[in-house]
Amino acid sequence: MMPRIFGNHAALHLIRTMVQSGHVPHACLLHGEKGLGKKTLARYFAMSALCTGAVQPCMECSSCRKAVQDVHPDILWVEHSGKKQGFSVETVRSICRDAIVAPNDGERKVYIFADCDSMDIRSQNTLLKLTEEPPPHVLLLFTAEHRNVFLETMLSRMVPLAVCPCTPEDCRQALLEAGRTQAEAEQAVSICGGNIGKCLEWLDSAEMQAMTKHAGELTAAIAAKRSYDILRILAVYEKDGKAAAEFVRLLDLQLRDALVLKYTQDNLTGCDRQSAQALSQVLSVNRSAQLHRAVQETYDALQANVSPRLALAALGGQLC
Repeated sequence: MMPRIFGNHAALHLIRTMVQSGHVPHACLLHGEKGLGKKTLARYFAMSALCTGAVQPCMECSSCRKAVQDVHPDILWVEHSGKKQGFSVETVRSICRDAIVAPNDGERKVYIFADCDSMDIRSQNTLLKLTEEPPPHVLLLFTAEHRNVFLETMLSRMVPLAVCPCTPEDCRQALLEAGRTQAEAEQAVSICGGNIGKCLEWLDSAEMQAMTKHAGELTAAIAAKRSYDILRILAVYEKDGKAAAEFVRLLDLQLRDALVLKYTQDNLTGCDRQSAQALSQVLSVNRSAQLHRAVQETYDALQANVSPRLALAALGGQLC
């Protein structure tokens, strides 16, 4: 069955409006952080665009049934290729050639380029003409965490659709429907917020659970001004830039909670209330702003592929 889509009412409304009005663009970009369901939404868009029922997607017509079973000949998930598992020039050229061929079943052929964050410039330039002037029966759907992975010339030819986290209530319901217990759902949402994919990943990953534990321990170490513990915990992530960036993100949520707890007890987003509470008792507003800037600069540096060892060492000096 087609997975239920939680939240993202604005994106769903826009997709329905475009399909029902007959004004479907030739290229769309669904963007948002990992775990929010961009590929599920792309699949929903493809089904809606090909549906022959009165209300799209009707889930009952031949087209919808084929799409649900992943056997629709006109919904094509482009395979990743190349050294970085993006989309190689050869793969893009084959899609450009295939796009000329008429659809098999319906009025459109839908090509889904999922997880485009590693698509290089040469491949984008090769795809540019198809994105700009595709055959009338072609719909191109792209998904990526960040819009800026695309060239401006590509972006100018796409309709962007932001994919957002759902509410905590919707996220808990999604986890319950996925077979998780109430306790697991509550714990995952308290740590990962309304990102269903990240909640599921956290529940299944001992590594991510250890990371949230470390974020709480680091928050407590900052509150107690334990310099050795601050540097020791940061050193755990100095060999993995991706893990370091995620850890720094969790730390920033803890710092936010510490400031929030100075004034209220609600709307917390971090992973450890107790350590955030301890930090809130010794944290001034000015110091909170300084720490947030330091963490943000570290995150930006890690995203720009600065050595995690150097980035975390610099952060440690500002946290101590």
